[in-house]
Amino acid sequence: MADFHGPARVLAAMPPEIISSILECLIPQPPEIGETKPVSYNQMIADEPWFNFTRCHRGLRSLCLVSRRLSQTAFPLLYRTVAVWDEKSMLLFFRTLCNNPSYGTWTRYFSCHLTLTSNTVIREFRDLIPRYLTTFSAAEGVEPMVMATGRLLVLLHGSVRDLVAGRGGERLPQIFLTFILAYLSKVETVLIQVPVSDDQEEYQVLCEQIAGISHYDAMAPESASSPRPFHSIRTLAIQGDPELLAEFEKEDCECEHDHSDVWGAQPRKYASLFASLPNLTTLEVSSDDGVWSMMPDDETWPLMPDGTNPDPFNFDKPFLPNLRHVFLHDSIAYPGDLHYLLLQAPKLETLYMAPRGDYALKASVDDNGLAEHPDSLNNGLINHGKNLRTLDVSWEDISGFVSLVGPDGRLNALPQLPSLRSLCIQLAMLYGTPQAVLETPLVDLLPPNLTELTLIDWWWHHVELIDTIPDWKVEDKVRYYQSQHHYRVQALRTLTEFAREVVARLPQLKKVVFLVQIPWTWILEGAVPLEFHFEVLKGVFQEEGIAFFVESDEQCAFSSASQDHQSTQSDQPNTYFTRFLSRFPCRNDPPRADPAKLA
Repeated sequence: MADFHGPARVLAAMPPEIISSILECLIPQPPEIGETKPVSYNQMIADEPWFNFTRCHRGLRSLCLVSRRLSQTAFPLLYRTVAVWDEKSMLLFFRTLCNNPSYGTWTRYFSCHLTLTSNTVIREFRDLIPRYLTTFSAAEGVEPMVMATGRLLVLLHGSVRDLVAGRGGERLPQIFLTFILAYLSKVETVLIQVPVSDDQEEYQVLCEQIAGISHYDAMAPESASSPRPFHSIRTLAIQGDPELLAEFEKEDCECEHDHSDVWGAQPRKYASLFASLPNLTTLEVSSDDGVWSMMPDDETWPLMPDGTNPDPFNFDKPFLPNLRHVFLHDSIAYPGDLHYLLLQAPKLETLYMAPRGDYALKASVDDNGLAEHPDSLNNGLINHGKNLRTLDVSWEDISGFVSLVGPDGRLNALPQLPSLRSLCIQLAMLYGTPQAVLETPLVDLLPPNLTELTLIDWWWHHVELIDTIPDWKVEDKVRYYQSQHHYRVQALRTLTEFAREVVARLPQLKKVVFLVQIPWTWILEGAVPLEFHFEVLKGVFQEEGIAFFVESDEQCAFSSASQDHQSTQSDQPNTYFTRFLSRFPCRNDPPRADPAKLA
């Protein structure tokens, strides 16, 4: 008879270190920034971002019930990555930390997918607090957070009658989040969801509460044995409310909000929060409003940790003084906005920005015919970008904002950035126009110490094709391919000359990627593949010891389409352009910031 208990005995005989290594594979991967809240597990499909997260979390929870030994190993891992996406789970997690503060030392990643100033969220907390408050009990001890929790519970008991009557409680969701973050004394990455509409208040209470705790902690003796709240946070992710943004994007939206009042997340409103996290090095933002200058006309500003008000006019004190890495996803920032971001973060080493495309929200700049605006990105790089090591920014169109890039719409400051190692840039930002490609050698436009270079084949006039490309038939693609012959010759000549000069001028360069955005410039469907034009160029780079790659998201579509019957190709929907238009530019997002690797 087979020994059904063999695997269990083998697992029980393993050293604790081996068991721990195995179970760590079940730690859920942190949810991506910008994701909407998940549906119930039974309604999920395998490809959904939250599916594996929920399945791994369930697996760890089940292992806690198998045996005492497995529970001792799996239980701390259950709290390693915590994501709350409804009011009940947030309140119960706070209750767990109140009863067992030591559990907070196990968490390394925490995310809150609730807009805490939303009327819906506030109403839900009003209903939940009277229902669960009797199950709360503060831990015993004299630690500051334990004593503060006891006082908070007393206040909650005194406000139950008002909460039941639907009065008050507007500040409570932010207070709960403050206490949760204070209990997570070893958390490294925090994601919070913030409003994207002016109809909802920003998190002034959260910022002032955290600033107050940080100021009190700074006054405590250095020898204090209790964990120092907020000192372990290295990465802060600010997520603009994706549910509300998705609602606005619907064609049949019946939202009460006026679209003119929807700008996106406003990171500048959280200056005091940044100042309260002394070891913060990485900021990741989704769907920001693009404004990175302190606006003097804002009505209120949360107090700084020292109790003072931030000065919107004082540019000598940037509000991101210690940040090293910034990642902006679905941003409506323009080149001039990034100038101010560099000004506010003088130690910045990594700048990544992928555009959202809501350009109608911004008015064209009045540059009085200047070739370069004083607030251009080019000037920002010269004056405030000397520490940059990675630069990856792009736009779909900059009509009306050309002077905010640099002289004649070009970034000519790049050769003056000796620290820059990795660069991803559109050809339009290097040359301005395709006609200028032959005027200046590519090697003269690049930083001297590059190790990785990605050139995006995008010009501003390409935006005129976006609305028509999805309807192109085979003859339209062929006609466009033929019209681009001179451009292909010109571009290949420039890249070949660059390959022959690169070793002498850029000795540290090891990798070059040419990223095609309009595939029909280089591909003749069914006849000329993308790689055909670059075989000779690739060989020249290889002779110089440099890896060269040419990429297009269209490759996958062509590999499958080529197997279909020729007569049906033109009738099938073009999935590439659906993805191309849904998010510009068509390239992979960078991996999530890892502070250990970036430090």
